[in-house]
Amino acid sequence: ESMASPVEKEITAIDSIRSLLIMKAAEASEVLVVAPNSRVADQIRSEIDSIAQDKTLEFLAWETLPHERLSPKGDTVTKRIKALHQIKERKAKIVITSIRGLLQPISKSVLESKPISLKSGVEIPMEKLLANLVYFGFTRTDLVERRGDFAVRGGIVDLFPTDLEHPIRLDYFGDEIDEISYFTVSDQRTTESIEDVTIFPTRELLIDESVKKKAEYLAAEFPEVSELATKISEGIYAEGMESLIGILKNDLLSLIEILPKDFQVITIDEARTMSRATRSEEHTSELQS
Repeated sequence: ESMASPVEKEITAIDSIRSLLIMKAAEASEVLVVAPNSRVADQIRSEIDSIAQDKTLEFLAWETLPHERLSPKGDTVTKRIKALHQIKERKAKIVITSIRGLLQPISKSVLESKPISLKSGVEIPMEKLLANLVYFGFTRTDLVERRGDFAVRGGIVDLFPTDLEHPIRLDYFGDEIDEISYFTVSDQRTTESIEDVTIFPTRELLIDESVKKKAEYLAAEFPEVSELATKISEGIYAEGMESLIGILKNDLLSLIEILPKDFQVITIDEARTMSRATRSEEHTSELQS
């Protein structure tokens, strides 16, 4: 097992001690571990967590390829964005990702979008909350049944954050959130009350005015993406819209650019990992051509 950092040390070790070596490296400064695939990344995280809890942070890759007309799952996106905030705030000693997770471009505007903090007893006008939920990619429905849904009934807002097991209900009194509770999808009844919750975007391509204008141009000039681009230009979060992120956003960053400067980078099985990176780039080029 070969591990190398940008300052160029290489260690050859059997798989059973690689996690111990990573933990040792993390004593000096935070570490980004890049694995050849998600299976190896999960294995390393499990090994480290079995020795020391709360040391690792997983940065997931999309389940889809960048130019497929499929959107990544909402819970994957939310976990990625939460992880990015934790990295910025230096809340993790060891960040683990796959090479696909490392190569996936990240929109700077998503990272800079302030999460929605909801707390009982705090004022946040319902109109403002609803507008923020729409911007974060939530879908308004009559009844909340799936992650990413929200619904409004009088002074009650129901929503299902993609990173929670159960949806939440906000009871409003004027502009103040009077109570926050979990509820069950099956019978829509509230269960336990909670004090606060933080809501993150469900999409990595957020539709602002700049994105709408670019999408309008694409719809007019490129017939092959006209239907998808038209929906985006109208502010509609459509399936597969992320395939256009490289055209609609000019603020894309890599995970390496987001990391604090003194992070160490450890590559697991460097030859295999770099081979996968090359194949991924070749496949992306084929899709673009």
